[in-house]
Amino acid sequence: MIGRVIPTVAALLLAAAPCAFAQVETVAQFNPSLLETPESIAIDHHNNKYVSLALTGEIRKIAADGSQSTYRMLPLGAPPLTFCGSFFAGLTGLTFDQHDNLYANLASCDPGSRGVWKIPNDGQPATRIGALSLQSLPNGIVHHRDFVYVADSVIGAIWRVPDTGGTAQVWAAGPELAQLPNGLPGPNGLKLFEGELYVSNPSQSTVVAVRVQPDGTAGAIRTHATGIFCDDFAFDVHGSLYCGTDPFNTVVRIAPDGSQETILTAADGLDGPTALLFGRAAEGFDLYVTNAAFPFFQVPPPRLPSLLRLKLQVHGFPQP
Repeated sequence: MIGRVIPTVAALLLAAAPCAFAQVETVAQFNPSLLETPESIAIDHHNNKYVSLALTGEIRKIAADGSQSTYRMLPLGAPPLTFCGSFFAGLTGLTFDQHDNLYANLASCDPGSRGVWKIPNDGQPATRIGALSLQSLPNGIVHHRDFVYVADSVIGAIWRVPDTGGTAQVWAAGPELAQLPNGLPGPNGLKLFEGELYVSNPSQSTVVAVRVQPDGTAGAIRTHATGIFCDDFAFDVHGSLYCGTDPFNTVVRIAPDGSQETILTAADGLDGPTALLFGRAAEGFDLYVTNAAFPFFQVPPPRLPSLLRLKLQVHGFPQP
């Protein structure tokens, strides 16, 4: 997901090893000339896909037949690529609850709209349910048991806010979640797996896990993987997680023991992979990848913002 990244990483985009997978399909394409940069993905219980277009504030719906439509527009508070607070205005993480209500993180330049938003499934207006400051950069997002959890890439914490609305409170913080002063984003992707909230921290090249206690409080924090620039990620049923490395143009599989394997590269059509998510039910073997193709990375044209699908032989960990 979005965050300040040093330009020198772009030189490594073409240096990855060849990929061992061939079943990569393009599900949808977006228009880079209109700053359509798919940042995050959520999938409802009918396997419709929803992507956040980070630079425009649009949530784009992609139906099963491939048709695209605007699902919602959220207010960025300024023209695209306007710098405010810790970064520029952007629409970042998306997630559904079990009732197909959609939640979104909005790093708006307007303090009155910056924070966590809820888009009800019944067509009612979207509303902000939790305010965050301009110093905050909300990124990854998870819904769990009546709360929304948010990874903050700058403050270096995980926030929690009631899904009915309320004051956002720091749920977890500590040195493992801190953003280091190296220009890279701190806590970024966020997923729940087997009672732990996993969060990637690109600034520390780690993925850490925070135990969710029975009473909902944060428990112990442990380091799950090191030496990996991981943006967003998805889990399979065996506990392997699949990381998009954004400017490094790879998808890396991290086994439960922490070992790593590159499974996709730019040769497979990657262009800034920011988010990954398995489909539901019959699409549970399909791993979806958003190509953000952010214009501020020094990558030769053409840029290829798109949604890809990779068919695997392992099922994704079930979503709520």
